[in-house]
Amino acid sequence: MVILAIVTLATAQQLQVDSVLVDTVWNSDSSLYNNMGIAYQTRYSRDLYLSFKPMGGGTAKCYVAMSTDSAKTWAFPADSLIELDSGISSPVQCDVKCRVRLRVLGQDRPGVAFKVTAQQWQPVLSGNPQLVTMGLFSAITPGDSCHVNMQCTLDNASQGLGYSTISKVWWDAFGTAGTWSDSTATLSYTWNTTVPTGASGQRRAMIAKARDANGLWSAPCTLTVQFVELTKSVTMLSIPAGTFLMGDTNAILLNQGSLSSPLHSVTLGAFTMSQTLVTQEQYLEVMDTNPSFSKSGKTYPVESVTWYDAALFCNALSKMAGTDTVYAFTSVTGTPGAGCTGLGNLNIDYTQNGYRLPTEAEYEYANRSGTKTDYYWGRNYPPMTSADTLAIDSNAVWFNDLPTTYDSAYQEEVTIWGTQPVATKKPNAFGLYDMSGNVWEWCNDWYASYSAGSQTDPTGATSGSYHVLRGGSYYEYFANIACNLCAAFRVSDGVPSSGSRNIGFRVVCGAR
Repeated sequence: MVILAIVTLATAQQLQVDSVLVDTVWNSDSSLYNNMGIAYQTRYSRDLYLSFKPMGGGTAKCYVAMSTDSAKTWAFPADSLIELDSGISSPVQCDVKCRVRLRVLGQDRPGVAFKVTAQQWQPVLSGNPQLVTMGLFSAITPGDSCHVNMQCTLDNASQGLGYSTISKVWWDAFGTAGTWSDSTATLSYTWNTTVPTGASGQRRAMIAKARDANGLWSAPCTLTVQFVELTKSVTMLSIPAGTFLMGDTNAILLNQGSLSSPLHSVTLGAFTMSQTLVTQEQYLEVMDTNPSFSKSGKTYPVESVTWYDAALFCNALSKMAGTDTVYAFTSVTGTPGAGCTGLGNLNIDYTQNGYRLPTEAEYEYANRSGTKTDYYWGRNYPPMTSADTLAIDSNAVWFNDLPTTYDSAYQEEVTIWGTQPVATKKPNAFGLYDMSGNVWEWCNDWYASYSAGSQTDPTGATSGSYHVLRGGSYYEYFANIACNLCAAFRVSDGVPSSGSRNIGFRVVCGAR
């Protein structure tokens, strides 16, 4: 048998295969044997090692062809060649010697020759249109500058093709000068652009092209960005430092189970608090999900969130704002953002300036907004007159004032249960909406009994079974609903791993 080694070039990619050598040739018995060890088909063959080295950068897909005639008709005859290892069926590293074991069936034949062809494909990029929600932290104006993170992916590996390492990516925003960036695995670029006229629904596009180490270009990949505007941004209000009496001495209120005694002095540093409850639109923008039981609309409060979901939202919001996160943990159980039931080794670092849930003391202080009455609108519990009830109607979303509809089957007006859009009632003296009513609100603290001593910036018990809920909601329709709306009222049944259609939250951050 005569073995010839031939060096060839790849077609479009111009990859050279160098150092093609036949290392070893020997006779081999390829006869087929039964389970008794008796040959039932006698065959002759030659085994050999074929060595080659694809020249270039990255990886290449290599192929072996064989010729058995003087005309050099190249083919890969399945009945005449057996591939004994996978070196030629998967991409191999360029500039590295590759060794493939082959078996040629049949007796000696003159003129048998092999050639190795290396092929590389141009990079294939893909990217999906992006939806960019502007105005999460403040209102936007067309022409305002903004930053958009553009990303595309390299598809070669998923197609199983040989490819070279990407060395450069060309980012070209239509109408502006293009920019080179050194390639990384993420193939990402921060686009400094402006909000287009009209803002909501407007589109902008840029193209990305990749060049590999062998100088091959990908086809242009067009990345589209659509700008939409939030109905309501996350507006943070400054809450001044101060000292107040936390709790209540109203005997009737205490008999309703407010758990808010003894009265004690609390001093707090300044902080900021979101003007409204976190809305479904805001939660969807940050967490990419909306777990609310009643998906009533963008400006309705998000609900059915666990305490852990709320903590994860705070961390995600901190990252979007470029501030340090407050909640540190090592693992997540459940579905993050839509049913998270635990955060492993959770630690709350109050020294960080990121977003978090309010402490119970911060919530009551912000709710009271300088008042000393049971309700922040200047009245006490219980409501005794129609004027008292009207005052609640003007300041809180509660069962007594929910919208109604006519039920023709029963020929009567019936109450439509559910949350209402945020900020539909009057704000308190600090400018905060829905501090009483609409939905209960998660606080950071574990529930524990009060002590009579003075406190400064308290953060509650270090452990427990329940987190404190504050503010009352639309859902309580029993006789004591009016007491649930009082500034000092607290409940102790906030299971942190459980959400409810009448529990939401707001966020705080800043100096404490």
